[in-house]
Amino acid sequence: MEQLRALEKGALDYRVLDSSVSDGRKKIVRIVFPKAAPWQQVATLLKAFREQQESRFERILIQGVFDPNTNVYAYTNGQLCFDRNVRLGATTNNRYQIETGSGLESDSVRIVLNE
Repeated sequence: MEQLRALEKGALDYRVLDSSVSDGRKKIVRIVFPKAAPWQQVATLLKAFREQQESRFERILIQGVFDPNTNVYAYTNGQLCFDRNVRLGATTNNRYQIETGSGLESDSVRIVLNE
């Protein structure tokens, strides 16, 4: 996580398109920022997560797009999914799943971390 947080210095400015709550436990935030290299997508998603997180939600989803007219269910500029209190064997952790691009390109990067 330290290495990922160090990337935040290169995060791009973003604008929140919308924020919604699903079933009271999941928060979805869609942000728009210019098309970027994968490491900048990760940095920008982490910055947005840090600024948009709330402890009352078990799951926080940050979806990045570079075109504000993108389908509401799709992301084109990366996605960060944070899950609080995930059980892994006998331990409970926080899990981060970060994908770049739309997650479907051959050069997409996927990062999964437990903290």
